[in-house]
Amino acid sequence: MAQIINGRKIANEFCDQIKERVREVRTRGIFPTIALINVGDDPASRIYVGKKEKLAESVGIASTTYRLECKASEEEVSDLILELNKNEHVHAILLQSPLPKHLEFQKLVNLISPDKDVDGLTTLNQGKLFSGNPWVIPCTPLGILHLLRYIHENLAGMHAVVLGRSLIVGRPLAQLLLNSNCTVTMLHSYSRDLPTICRTADILISAVGRQSFIGGNCVKPGATVIDVGVNRVAESAKIVGDVIFDDVYAIAGAISPVPNGVGPMTVAYLMNNTLMLSSRSFLSCSSRSVG
Repeated sequence: MAQIINGRKIANEFCDQIKERVREVRTRGIFPTIALINVGDDPASRIYVGKKEKLAESVGIASTTYRLECKASEEEVSDLILELNKNEHVHAILLQSPLPKHLEFQKLVNLISPDKDVDGLTTLNQGKLFSGNPWVIPCTPLGILHLLRYIHENLAGMHAVVLGRSLIVGRPLAQLLLNSNCTVTMLHSYSRDLPTICRTADILISAVGRQSFIGGNCVKPGATVIDVGVNRVAESAKIVGDVIFDDVYAIAGAISPVPNGVGPMTVAYLMNNTLMLSSRSFLSCSSRSVG
C-alpha cells in the first residue's frame, strides 16, 4: 500500500518557515502585501479567496480583497489592476479564476506587472520560465515539486508523466521537472494508448480535471502519484480528484489525496511568492535610492 502524502501537514510546516521569514523582513521595514481580485459570485472562488485571506493573516502577510460584481466591465477590472500596479505598498496581485464569461482571463492577467504577478501567469513570466530564466513561477507547480522532493531526495533520471497541458499547471510543471533533470512525457486529450504510457512513469501527475480518470491500470507498481484534479461530485458537495484513490493506493508507492494534497501547497506558495516579491521590491527601491 502507498504512502499517503499529507499535503496539509507539509504545507503547515512550510508556512511555519514562511511566518518566521515574514517576521524577519518586517524588522527591516518590509511589510509583504497581496491584493486579491475576485470578480463575480462563483461560490468556490469565494471559498478559495477566503482561505488565502486567512492564511495570509496567519503568516503575517497583509491582504486586501477587491470584490467586483459579476457584471463588472473589462475596463473596470483593467483600471483596478493598473491602479494596483502603481501602488508601491502592494507587492503581489492575484486575479482569481474563473472570471465571468464576458471577461478574458489571460488578457487581464497580462495587465498585471510581471514584478507583482504572484502566480507567474503573465506571458512574460511564462516565457522566462520556459527559457530557463524564471522570475516568478506558478504556485501549483511549485507546490507539486515540493511534495515530490518530500518523497524523493533526487528526481534526476526519473520518468515523469504529466497529464494536462494547461498554462497554470501542466506546462510550467513539465518545465520544472525538466529543470530537475527528469525525463518528461506530456499527455493530453489527443494522446493515444494513455494507460500504457502512464504505466512507464516513476512519477505520474494528473491535472486534467476529470473524476475517476486514473485507475490502477494506469499506474506502475511503486510509482509516486500526484493528483491535481479538483472535481465536485454532482450529488453532493464532496470534492474528489482525477485518481480513483482506493485502486491506485493499492499499487502506488506514494499518493497525494484530494483534498489535503496539492491544494494546501498551492496556497502556501502563494504566500511564499508574495514574500519573495516584497523583498525584491524593497531591494529595487533601495538600489534606486542609492543611485
